Amino acid sequence: MIERIKRRPHGGDVWKFSREHKVPLEEIIDFSAPINPFGAPPMAIEAIKNFSQIIKFYPDRDPKELKESIANYIGGVTADNVVLGNGSVELIYAFIELFAKKQEVAIIVPSFTEYEGAVLRSGSKPIHVRLAEDFSIDAKVVKEAICGEVKMLVICNPNSPSGRVFKKDLILDIVEYCREKSVMVLVDENYMDFIDPSWDYSVSQQVNEFDNLFVVGSFSKFFGMPGLRIGYGIGRPELVQNIEDHLIPWNINALSIVAAKAALNDKDFIEKTKSYIKMEREKLVEMLKQIKALKVYPSATNFLLIRVLSDGVNARMLQEKLAKEKILIRTCEDFHGLNDKYFRISIRKPEENRILVEALKRILE
Repeated sequence: MIERIKRRPHGGDVWKFSREHKVPLEEIIDFSAPINPFGAPPMAIEAIKNFSQIIKFYPDRDPKELKESIANYIGGVTADNVVLGNGSVELIYAFIELFAKKQEVAIIVPSFTEYEGAVLRSGSKPIHVRLAEDFSIDAKVVKEAICGEVKMLVICNPNSPSGRVFKKDLILDIVEYCREKSVMVLVDENYMDFIDPSWDYSVSQQVNEFDNLFVVGSFSKFFGMPGLRIGYGIGRPELVQNIEDHLIPWNINALSIVAAKAALNDKDFIEKTKSYIKMEREKLVEMLKQIKALKVYPSATNFLLIRVLSDGVNARMLQEKLAKEKILIRTCEDFHGLNDKYFRISIRKPEENRILVEALKRILE
């Protein structure tokens, strides 16, 4: 009998929140999903409107123009280095299924829970490698975990849920060590777009130097289009082709293709988002620090990890009380290494951030 693998909770489940609390979608203030507060780029929305008639055709099975746009956006790679997925999660599942099926997979935790879901679904065994108390990576600890039957390492950079970002040299040192041990490495850079400059941290431009490196990103977080389900992977051409051959036909819909290509060309949106997130994150952190019952962890991304310091109060209780004010947060007890005292919030518009802080003050003080 096949073991049942349960679906994992995620942020952004506004549909469930709306049903349970009888709140219209447009009235929910969703801090649970680290999505761009500006939503999708205007050029992407316009592209969907202008090309809506193409839904009468099958999607392009090899959208070279989008691959070229992604390659140019990243720099240092070509369209042959790019594979597209139904969100980056499809590529994560495919990569683990192809290269670590029924093997041991080391996962640096706490991090995105779908890594473990993909490992279990492929019949593999997850090996958890803990980050340090400040959520930094100890390369020595990671290397010590690469032993025995471990065939793959998964790293989230910038890390979710902590918001910590790791230097490129550190990641490449680990990738090189793994290559010597014939271990594949998956680096999830879904939040790298928020980092400026990203080239100090991203390893996507180095994929041609390593036959064991695969980097994933998506249009969900920074480009605010999670509903379109489009992601990408970067790797050596032969690696990318292997993954592409493994995917189901027509895995990317036609409107996702035109929207993603337009999003990459919306330079004003890209610059506006980078500057806004940095500025508003600093403001939100300062406001939250005024609440003595909370500890806010440093972040380089569009979200913050927070720990409740008060006795007798946990994140689930906060979530329930905030729900009464139409506010949704992400509790973090399901992340390995965290407990029911932790929750995560995203950076939203100034007025929404103020509403959250005032609500937390009323509840905790």
